[in-house]
Amino acid sequence: MRARHLLILLALSLGGAAAGAPSPGGPTDRLEKYPVLGFGFERSSRLEARQVPPDAEELLLLFATKGAPNDRAAPCTQRVYRVEKPELDATGIRGWAQGLFPTADIDEERYVRARFGRKPVRLAGNHVVDGQKRSVFIHAWSGPKDAVVFVGECEESLYRRERRAFERAATSFRFFEQADVDLDRKDWETRYRRTILPFEAERIEIGVKLAEGWSVHDTESAMILFHGPKQSLVPTQLAKGMMAVRRRLTSDLPPDRKIRSLAVVRICRDRGEYLTYGGSPASVGYFNPGCGELVLYDARTDPVGAIPPDHPTVRTLYHEVCHQYLHQVMSAASPQTWFGEGLSEYYAGARIRSGRVIEIDPLEEQLEYLQRKEVRAKVPPLGELLGLSRAAFYANSSICYPYSYALIRFLQTSDEARARRSWSTLVERYFLKLREAWRDEVEELAFGGISHRAYEAAVVRSQLNALDAAFEGVDVPEMERAFWDWIARREG
Repeated sequence: MRARHLLILLALSLGGAAAGAPSPGGPTDRLEKYPVLGFGFERSSRLEARQVPPDAEELLLLFATKGAPNDRAAPCTQRVYRVEKPELDATGIRGWAQGLFPTADIDEERYVRARFGRKPVRLAGNHVVDGQKRSVFIHAWSGPKDAVVFVGECEESLYRRERRAFERAATSFRFFEQADVDLDRKDWETRYRRTILPFEAERIEIGVKLAEGWSVHDTESAMILFHGPKQSLVPTQLAKGMMAVRRRLTSDLPPDRKIRSLAVVRICRDRGEYLTYGGSPASVGYFNPGCGELVLYDARTDPVGAIPPDHPTVRTLYHEVCHQYLHQVMSAASPQTWFGEGLSEYYAGARIRSGRVIEIDPLEEQLEYLQRKEVRAKVPPLGELLGLSRAAFYANSSICYPYSYALIRFLQTSDEARARRSWSTLVERYFLKLREAWRDEVEELAFGGISHRAYEAAVVRSQLNALDAAFEGVDVPEMERAFWDWIARREG
């Protein structure tokens, strides 16, 4: 949709010539205009538009090599940023670049002539990502109000070839008055004003920023964004599964207020796109609380047909849906890691039929893992797990994940927990108290002013209050003994 409007505008500006089409015998690059952004530049036909992460500050456009490997981050990317600072010089651009690439070793390069009332600054060097060195080319057009910065980045072995493409794109920039009318936005406004879906403004903003090739699947409370074949069963399958798990969560841990944000799920085309977007190499998906977006990819080796219900992609979706739901209904409170990860792993076992969760199956591999003698010897006491910081939890994640999961399953399903109300209602009590305690803290922060230190202290206080309330009257050593007896019997 965006491409169609750009082609029309460019055709008009060229007197009816085919927009973006190279002249016979000419270069494969073309001047591509972005009227709403106020500039255009020559984008190589070897590149395709990629999705800009919603929390990527100042990033306007992202492109990557077409046909990039599907199992690693794109070998080459080109990006365009807008830095809202006037008259930035080489020192200012270098400082900005160090924030973007903390490991970068970059130096200023030769002078390039000024144009369009903007002064050029060019830097180049290297940075390290996951232990691999990558080359960086930075060209900023600094003006009286802001700097538009082109960044070319690639695997070190490709730099000699890509350097010429980076230079050509950077020097091709043309600046003009920004368009008053965003035609793409008008199309999305028309789409959603024809519906009665809630969160209309949020849906429009997401649609406007959607890269070419992505499709949208709407539900009452969610927006599923999918990059893949139009005939794929995946987005519909995952949307139904997601909504079934959310309905179960709403029943188990009901909200006390109307949910005021849209649940966004982004399904990347493959692992390579997922990593380029910002996913971790060790994961299949993640929830970003900063922007409320759940991101994952189809991790099958042969992505044809529906995904098997016990596949890691499906399990990851249900796990992350729990994180997303808790974030929405708990006023963005931060549960202690044992609770958040343990509960999310619990719901990852959801079994769905006819649009509803009919059972939450045990994750047998997690329970069996805890039975191993060498593992049991490394497991911390229950009281220690409950007090672990986020950093300490993830530093020992191979133990803490299954331990937390098994604890939540024990509390939710075991005969021992059912026989003691203080155990069987512990998850609900923690949920309710944390939500209440965090809202109290938010009110205090609003009156006292928000600083990073005050915020962190408020998070800790709300967590401790919730923990104290949840375990009031609970004999923790007795619970721990019952828990390990339950593990030994391999029930669940």
